[in-house]
Amino acid sequence: MMLKNQTFRHFLLSRLALVLIASLVVFASMVLLPGDPAEVLLGVDARPDTIATLHHKLGLDRPLPERYLHWLKDMATGDLGQSYSYSIPVSQLLSDRLAVSAPLAGMALGLAVILGVPLGLFAAARKGRAVDVILMSGIQLTKAMPDFWLAMILTSIFALTLHWFPAGGFPGWGQGIAHGVQALLLPALALALPQAAVLARFSRSSALQTLQAPFILTARAHGLSRQAVLWRHVLPHSLPPVLAVISLQIPLLLSGTIIVENVFDLHGTGSLLLEAVNQRDIPVVQGCVLLVVLVVILEKGLLQWLESRLSPWVNHTQGGPRS
Repeated sequence: MMLKNQTFRHFLLSRLALVLIASLVVFASMVLLPGDPAEVLLGVDARPDTIATLHHKLGLDRPLPERYLHWLKDMATGDLGQSYSYSIPVSQLLSDRLAVSAPLAGMALGLAVILGVPLGLFAAARKGRAVDVILMSGIQLTKAMPDFWLAMILTSIFALTLHWFPAGGFPGWGQGIAHGVQALLLPALALALPQAAVLARFSRSSALQTLQAPFILTARAHGLSRQAVLWRHVLPHSLPPVLAVISLQIPLLLSGTIIVENVFDLHGTGSLLLEAVNQRDIPVVQGCVLLVVLVVILEKGLLQWLESRLSPWVNHTQGGPRS
């Protein structure tokens, strides 16, 4: 019990240190961002005394350490500041935009796992055959496709030609879950396909290693079908390395939302971040980037925990299947 408490304390402290380092990097990057927010807000014709007044109002004339500590203190209480452009709290702005981005990212991750992992297992079970070669060629091709190009291709086929999905925009969850899911499905697919291709390749490699293990031969000798061996023995043993790949893919998926949301005219956190950078809306940029960092830190912790829960079971079954 004491060891578990020490491990949990170490986990919390290491994550807290990461958050502090990330907050410092985010703050420093905003300071280094070219352009004066006051000049952007007031326009190029603004008088120097007006710009100086706005600097004082926004707190931009304070020393950098004081600004950082003040921002850190507010952040600890959940106050991310006031948006320069929208004149509303950043936390409110983020919560409104997350209603689009969070389901979009969740759907994209779910689709990537649902498509990629079974496809990798299917290809591994048919290694060297024509279907394996065709699948691997398709996976390599999909991996090479940029998100925005996939988004345009999907829109052209499924929205403009077949009229199965809207070409862009989000009606809001108030119009019904079905309409919301329908609006997010194409953007989610555009985000998911390259990630699914990566997952399929790693799942295939991991499954091929597992298929060479002695306990797989034992399972087959017991008369288990190929499908049963794949789902009951190969899949659980192949998951830990695949989880590690998923943890690396989530930051890429989140960064991909910036492009895909703009292609599909979705007003999520990705498009908000792009707008805020263009308008030098520093509190919004800091809030968006910090939110992404927190999500990545939390998901890595969650996947590490899940991997540690799977590993003992995998090691326990290395001697062979129970049935």
